[in-house]
Amino acid sequence: MLRIAVLCLVGPTGLLPLPSSGCSDLGPARYEPRTFLGYTCEDDCQRHKLGFRWAEQWAVTDARSCEPLGHLEAQGCRTYVDHAFDTEAAGERWAIENEIADPSLCDGAGKRFRAGCTDASVIPVVR
Repeated sequence: MLRIAVLCLVGPTGLLPLPSSGCSDLGPARYEPRTFLGYTCEDDCQRHKLGFRWAEQWAVTDARSCEPLGHLEAQGCRTYVDHAFDTEAAGERWAIENEIADPSLCDGAGKRFRAGCTDASVIPVVR
């Protein structure tokens, strides 16, 4: 499960600022890495998504075909092969797993992955 930390700076007096001082405007900050359908990612899973897209483009069905790729790309490729995902379902699952709120983070794994990811993106509530 994703954990979110809310950051708030302590004022010069050593006391926490009042909520009206803008502390609540800082919003949540991630402190757990994203995952790509079972694998821990660096950054926003771009290299995993590249491997996933490559496997889809080449219709890879054997995980040994992923071996020439870089480590993280190969994990994305193996995810495509091992789980035999429908690409849109994979995008949706990734967005839900990582509580994706920004649809631009859905880019990188192909059009169908993006479609599923965008559909499942969490829309933040504006107050």
